[in-house]
Amino acid sequence: MKKINCLLFLLLPIISIAQNEVLDCWKKVYNQIQKNNMMVDMQQWMNCVQGKNIPDFKAVSISGDSIDTKNLKGKVVVINFWFIECHPCIAELPALNKLVKEYKDKDVVFLAPTFETKARLDTAFFPKYKFNFTIIADAQKIRGLFGETGYPTTYIIDKTGKIKQTYLGGIEGKKAEEEMYVETKPIIDELLDEK
Repeated sequence: MKKINCLLFLLLPIISIAQNEVLDCWKKVYNQIQKNNMMVDMQQWMNCVQGKNIPDFKAVSISGDSIDTKNLKGKVVVINFWFIECHPCIAELPALNKLVKEYKDKDVVFLAPTFETKARLDTAFFPKYKFNFTIIADAQKIRGLFGETGYPTTYIIDKTGKIKQTYLGGIEGKKAEEEMYVETKPIIDELLDEK
């Protein structure tokens, strides 16, 4: 399937306050790009982050809810990095909202960090779109903990806080309205069944 990436791999130096396994994968790929002056196989990065612990972070959602990844243990977590002008990000909203509806009474948490401000979301996004994930505005620091891979990027995290699957990029058009639902539902179901 052909995927479209918005801002695929921003080639900027990464400065990290705290070391983490996910960011180490980004640095490894970034260094390879710098050393060999080439594009990188995104599958290499995706394989690297699989099984790694997500970085710890604390945040407050736009609705005022406190989020601390340390409190998410025992739950399946879906994190979707996005922004308003990312067409594939917007195209997959129906599929992502369908997931939230499907798992509303289950131990699944849906987080949507974005670098957009709450004011911009209120004026440029919410009048046109609905996104049922727990949205975290001004989330540049959270994004920095994961590395600058592109948009949309979705992580599915198991109950122990390890990354089970990563999706980078997206598609546009009618197919986008279902694809993330179809791709992620079996993984979420599997993770919910694990003891």
